Amino acid sequence: MADLDDDTTAQRAAWESEQTKMKQALDTTSTVDLTSLTRIGGVDISFFKGTDDACAALVVLSYPDMKVLCEASCYTKLTLPYIPTFLGFRELPALLPLFDMIPDELQPQLVLVDGNGLLHPRGFGLASHLGVVKDLPTIGVAKTFLNVDGLMKSHVRTLVQDAKTEQRHGDNTSKDVVIELRGNSGAVWGAAVCTKRIENPIYVSVGHRITLAQAVQVSMECSLYRVPEPIRQADLRSRAIIRRWEAEGVDERLRSYQVCL
Repeated sequence: MADLDDDTTAQRAAWESEQTKMKQALDTTSTVDLTSLTRIGGVDISFFKGTDDACAALVVLSYPDMKVLCEASCYTKLTLPYIPTFLGFRELPALLPLFDMIPDELQPQLVLVDGNGLLHPRGFGLASHLGVVKDLPTIGVAKTFLNVDGLMKSHVRTLVQDAKTEQRHGDNTSKDVVIELRGNSGAVWGAAVCTKRIENPIYVSVGHRITLAQAVQVSMECSLYRVPEPIRQADLRSRAIIRRWEAEGVDERLRSYQVCL
């Protein structure tokens, strides 16, 4: 057990050092030209229950009408350990090959990631990691809140519910709720976003090469349901493939594929 703990500690230290170096390339102030934005990608990974075997998926949708243009999926086995706040090192090797499977004319101009960007203890979550490596604008969208800089999940949820209650009392339920997540240091880490008629918020943060205001705007414009459609489609399709593989067995010939409509 001691050796395992030592290995984990050493791995954390190495990854933290690498995150610090990579963060120097992070761009959190550039803006995306939304008038020329026509393709948005979403990435997600679904796992065979209780294993590190998984299906990674990238789905490219048209913007702003959210029609699926192309999807790429592949069977993968995640070999690196899961250590909280270091998700990029574990999952990026499974996600990067997907981009090579998408035709040049359908490559995403911006990618929504099921995970955090700046909303992270070291300000470099999976969305930022992917953005820097691919040099792509990225947005982090998380369904669960990661406590950081004095911001606690319970307090943030209370702020969201108070805002929604105030809306109901003011008969203004048609508006979306957006709450800036400002920590004890004064830094803004992201935003809690709750679109109209949806009770549970998502947590949006800058990944790379986009501002928070734009990240929130794009996330809301892509949200037909609670989760923005690019991520939702990647999740649905990777889960469907997992179910098929579980029923039929993983065929090596189906380790990867792409479908363009």
